[in-house]
Amino acid sequence: MKIFKWEKASKSGRNLAFKELFINFLGPILICIICFALIYTVISEISLLEAVGSSPFIKEKSGKVLLLFFLFPFTLFFLASIQKLLNYKSEYLMTGFVKGLFIALSLFPLLVIPFNLYIESYIKSNGYTYCNWYTSPSFRGPDVWLKNDELCLQDGSVITSDVTDWFEQKNQQGIEPTINELEVFIQETRAEYNR
Repeated sequence: MKIFKWEKASKSGRNLAFKELFINFLGPILICIICFALIYTVISEISLLEAVGSSPFIKEKSGKVLLLFFLFPFTLFFLASIQKLLNYKSEYLMTGFVKGLFIALSLFPLLVIPFNLYIESYIKSNGYTYCNWYTSPSFRGPDVWLKNDELCLQDGSVITSDVTDWFEQKNQQGIEPTINELEVFIQETRAEYNR
């Protein structure tokens, strides 16, 4: 079965209602934005995983890499929208979109747990320890891994976003944080919040 086929549609694009033209015009733009967001998310997560071993702090959400499965069906939808705008039949691509979306929706939940376990074992094998004090309680929040487990302080659990931002600044500067610096930062930040 062909997925991509160029056949002229029977009705003219001029006969389409304004609402349908509006949807067909916004569809490709919206799908294009979604595709760029997926690509950006995957690339940023892969670059974070490449920092394993060289960075004292890692904020990891490796399941996002599997969002790459959704790129193919959304690309088919984008092409179908373009075909519709150019007055061609888009049924073949829409069928491919539905099938691709079904496959992606099936593969994502099946592979996310094994993939996360693999990434966690990779991070642990590089000498990192999981810090539950800095990890957000939210399901969507990233996991925090530290090269030096002594930097995982319970006092920082109240201000996790500030602490993770501080670690990210140290990563960007290429500075290995010390426990004393972290304790001072936590005390100063908590004092500001208490005011």
